[in-house]
Amino acid sequence: MTFRLLRLAALSLPLFPVSLHATAFSRADLEREVAPLLEQKSIQAASIAVVRPDETIAAHFGQLSPDAAAAPDDETIYEIGSISKVFTSLLLADAVVRGEVTLDTLIAKLLPPDVALPDGTGERITLRMLATHTSGLPRIPAELPTDEYTNPYARYGEAELWATLRRVRLDFEPGAKAVYSNLAAGLLGTLLARHAGVSYEQLLRERVLAPLGMTRTAVDLDAEQRRRLAPPFTADGRPWSAWDFQALAGAGGIRSTLPDMIRFARALLKPEETPLRDAIELAWAPQKLTATVSPGGQALGWMIAGDRETRWHNGMTGGFHAAIFVSRANAIATVLLSNRSHPSGTQLAEKICRAACGRPARPTPNATRPEVALTPEQIDRCVGTFRLNAKMTLVCERRNNALFVTPTGQPADRLFAAASDTFFSRRAPVELKFELPASGGAAPAVLLIQGGRQTRAVRE
Repeated sequence: MTFRLLRLAALSLPLFPVSLHATAFSRADLEREVAPLLEQKSIQAASIAVVRPDETIAAHFGQLSPDAAAAPDDETIYEIGSISKVFTSLLLADAVVRGEVTLDTLIAKLLPPDVALPDGTGERITLRMLATHTSGLPRIPAELPTDEYTNPYARYGEAELWATLRRVRLDFEPGAKAVYSNLAAGLLGTLLARHAGVSYEQLLRERVLAPLGMTRTAVDLDAEQRRRLAPPFTADGRPWSAWDFQALAGAGGIRSTLPDMIRFARALLKPEETPLRDAIELAWAPQKLTATVSPGGQALGWMIAGDRETRWHNGMTGGFHAAIFVSRANAIATVLLSNRSHPSGTQLAEKICRAACGRPARPTPNATRPEVALTPEQIDRCVGTFRLNAKMTLVCERRNNALFVTPTGQPADRLFAAASDTFFSRRAPVELKFELPASGGAAPAVLLIQGGRQTRAVRE
């Protein structure tokens, strides 16, 4: 069967190019799109912008905490999570433009002399593969606990990274498949910084942030910046902790503000007006790959939507959610930063982008289906790897107090509980029903229910 659960909404249906004058999008339109999510408390606080090359509609919504009336503003800092991968890939493109490396430089040439991957793997993985999720490296290092989301990357430094690489087992032969990997993107940032002889943050600041005028963006925050960091909340509204990164900062460690992300979006729309024109264009270009994590294709760091033109990425840490969509055909970009790790943020950013481009909103699957609250112990009974067929598994894992599923070769999707044994997606009309033993314990199998068909996947 064809399994389509985890194709994000932005990927499965295209944003068709339209006339630049097809629609007018106002501050009132923006407020109307955000209002339902504020009422549903899917958003705590959010800073959102619709960016055109010469015009921006930007606004802040909600309050930073349920216990305080303070609202976000231009100085509010958010974690942007995996959007950091776009910046790291831009650093790669810049290094290529400078002649320091090529996209096909082998990682073995950039590793410390005493670090070698098993079976000569480092001689088969290229920098391009790290930037396009085709390296075969696992999603996260095996040494990181899969059930710890308080601050999971804080103590993972270069020593730990090198130790991981010395014993890592690839998920597939480099270049043969595409599976989303934080380890690969984080390694890319560390290798580029090491090759330049500086820290990742210093490289980012000197080669991307300063040239684009992004003065409020950082990885490590000083005391004053910490005070401006929005308080983080989980998807179900519980106070959480900020995430700190060391060796894997290139995968998710950047923090930013709405004005800075607007500058970034404008640079993507009109790169010829920036010092990074050639690097932006190289990172923007579609890559010729055997497989991609998005059906529209893959650029360096960027996902390509179903129209094969729009570039996008999102990011979610323990208590933040961010998304960016860029449609050059329509000269429009949307940016969303929020301090609640709820997946509706990406759907909202894409919906706003479609509206600004003159496209109708797409219906959200299971939009009105009620969700029930489960305990971590209940969710843990559904955690595991379940095999659908010889080529596809469903990896189910708990993050904070929510269940996520990652099908082979596809991004992770947050699921919602209808009952202790039943979960549904709001990105596709899909349901997972776990076979829970009456005596307790983990589910030995799960039913994938999709399009009127049921397929049983057995626990590995």
